[in-house]
Amino acid sequence: MGQRGEEILAQARRRLPLAARRGEETLLLAKASGCRVFDADNVAFLDLVGGDGGNLLGYANQYVLDAVRRAAGLGLVTGLHVAAEVELAEELGEIIPSLAPWVLTSSETEAWELALRWCRRDTGRQRVIVFDGNRRGALEAFNVVATGPLGISQSLVAGAPAELARLVRVVPWGDGDTFAAVLTEVGVDTAAVILDPLALQYGVIPPSPQFLQSVVDGCRAAGARLVLDETVSGLRLARGGAAEVFGLQPDVCVYGGALGGGVSPMGAVAWHRSLGALPPDDLPPPPPPLALVAALATLSVLRNDAVHQRLEERGAQLANGIEALAERFSRPLRCNRVGSIFSLAFARQRVTDGGSFARVDQDSWSRLVRSVREAGVLLPARSPQACFLSHAHGVKDIEQALSTIEGALKKMQREDEA
Repeated sequence: MGQRGEEILAQARRRLPLAARRGEETLLLAKASGCRVFDADNVAFLDLVGGDGGNLLGYANQYVLDAVRRAAGLGLVTGLHVAAEVELAEELGEIIPSLAPWVLTSSETEAWELALRWCRRDTGRQRVIVFDGNRRGALEAFNVVATGPLGISQSLVAGAPAELARLVRVVPWGDGDTFAAVLTEVGVDTAAVILDPLALQYGVIPPSPQFLQSVVDGCRAAGARLVLDETVSGLRLARGGAAEVFGLQPDVCVYGGALGGGVSPMGAVAWHRSLGALPPDDLPPPPPPLALVAALATLSVLRNDAVHQRLEERGAQLANGIEALAERFSRPLRCNRVGSIFSLAFARQRVTDGGSFARVDQDSWSRLVRSVREAGVLLPARSPQACFLSHAHGVKDIEQALSTIEGALKKMQREDEA
C-alpha cells in the first residue's frame, strides 16, 4: 500500500473502524473502471470481487454513465415517483414475463421486509424456513443459526429480539429429508420458504435439481410461499435469473445487486403472475431516480444475448484454468461456478454444504490472496466467498488472473519446500 493509502487507512482507524478493518483485509478504493479498481495511490487491481455482484456490465460502463448524466440534469430528487419507475417496471415485465406486478425499493432490505410481510398476510401464518447456506444480508430474520433439533434457531445479531429467531427454522443446505421433516412439524404455520439457489453463504454451490424439486414440492404441499432470492443471481445468470436457469416457478422473487447497474443500490419484489397478487399499501419510498435510470440502461444492454454468452465463456475459461493449475501444482484448490459467479477454496473435497465449508484451509487462502494482491489481482479476504466476473472482463484479463494465480502457487510451493 502506498503513502496516500496508508494516510487514509490511518484516518479510517480513528473515524470509521469498520471501514478500516475491511480496508486492511482488501483495499480502500478511490475509483474503478471496466474490470479494474484503483487505490488512493492510483494503483490498479484486476477485480474479481465485483462489488458483491452489482458490477455486471463493468465499472463506469459508458452507456450507463451517459444515462445517469442525462438524468442528473433533470433535477429529480429521492422520494418522488418518476416516469422512469414506470418504464423500468415495463422493461422488467417484458424481460421476465412470468412476474407481475413489481414493486421497486431503495434497498434489498426493504424488498425483503415487504416480501415477508406479504407472505404472512397472504397465508395468515408466521413462521419462515431458511437454509443454512442462504445469503444473510442485513435482515435480522436471516441472521440466525440452528441450535437445536429440526433447525430451532437463535439470532447471530446482538440485540435482535429472541422472539424473531423463534419464528425461523434453519435447514441444512441440500438436505431434502430434513426439510421434509421440518415441514411435517411446522408446515401448517409456515408462511414462506426462502431459497437462495446458489447457497452464497458457502461461496457458490451449484444446486442439485433433485433438492430444488424437493423444496418446490414441499412448499406446494404445505401451502407455504416459495420466495426465491435473486438479489445476486437475478439478471446475472440470465435475463430471467436463477428461475430461468434452474427451471423454477417461485411465488415471489426478490431482486437487488445488478439491478441498480452498479450505480446505486436498489431492490425489487415481484410476484408470479398466476397469483394475481396485490402489493400492500405500506410500501417503502421508491428508489432514487438515478438508480432507476441506471437500471433502465442496464436492461437495455442485457437485451443483447451476447452479454450472457460472454459471461459464461469467461467464467468457463477462468474455472478450467484454475483447475488445471491446481492439478499442475498438486494443490487442492477447488472452483465452484455457476455462470459468471464463482468461489475458490483450498479443500480436500469440493464445498457442497456446511460441513465441507467448515473444513476449508483458510491459511493457504490467505497466502494466495496476499500474493496475488501484490501482483495486482483482487480476491476476497475469506474463502469461499462469491466472486464475480463482469462483461468488461476479456480473454486477456482472465489470462492475467490465471498467470497471477500461477505465480502465487509457485511462490507457495517454494516456501513449502524451503
